[in-house]
Amino acid sequence: METPSITGETAPAGPPAAGADLFRLNGAGYIVGGTRILAPLDLAIPAGRFVALLGHNGSGKSTLLSMLGRQLVPSEGEIVFAGDAIGRYGSREFARRVGWLPQQPPLAASMTVAEVARLGRYPWRGAFGRHGARDERAVADALDRVGLATMGERAMTSLSGGERQRAWLAMLLAQEPACLLLDEPTAALDLKHQLEVLRLLSSLKETHDLTIVMAIHDVGMAVRFADHLIALKAGRTVFAGPPEALTKPDVLSAIYDLPIGTVRPGETGPTIVYPL
Repeated sequence: METPSITGETAPAGPPAAGADLFRLNGAGYIVGGTRILAPLDLAIPAGRFVALLGHNGSGKSTLLSMLGRQLVPSEGEIVFAGDAIGRYGSREFARRVGWLPQQPPLAASMTVAEVARLGRYPWRGAFGRHGARDERAVADALDRVGLATMGERAMTSLSGGERQRAWLAMLLAQEPACLLLDEPTAALDLKHQLEVLRLLSSLKETHDLTIVMAIHDVGMAVRFADHLIALKAGRTVFAGPPEALTKPDVLSAIYDLPIGTVRPGETGPTIVYPL
């Protein structure tokens, strides 16, 4: 059933109920130049969850995200999104449902924060469509949600790393998708800005009823903020489930081929993950 977007226009049908499958991979794998990057995966990604993808460098996290975002076409098998084969969606229809942010977004050196956020209106207006008051309202709302409401006219080059990431997140929110795919959005950030971005994502997930699928290297941060974890090793799924099941030291050690310990200072405190 179609619902109105925040601009008042017709939006795609809503995502599946929280916990139901948003994406499902049925034997989906990827081979390039004769080299297998991802083994055929049978994997479900639940709707309404903050999903963290874990694994060593080269484990296949970015390739998996790229296939989910239709940046890469699986070499075999299929991917189903919201009950339909992912290839059946038109490009703009899919972009109204799924927002994609690569590991290294463009520099956007000549653009302001507001101009970057306006890029999110492409799925609704096309490349040459005229932006109206409703579009500007969506952009203003997105900038406000990421804490950049007063910085719209700032040049992207004048921002800190954390502020730039929030500007790109504003673009995704202006796009009004039900799902965000993020490839290591905290990789180049210091600890303070990592926490800012992850707290923002966690808050947006709740307030916007979003599904977030994010590749991340920091296991401790993943366990703290995500509510569903998927671990890859050499292109294969070796874990999928809740954080508390992953934090058993033998499970983590098997994933990373490294002795790993965990400790939880208090009953409600975050689990600390450390190499032995």
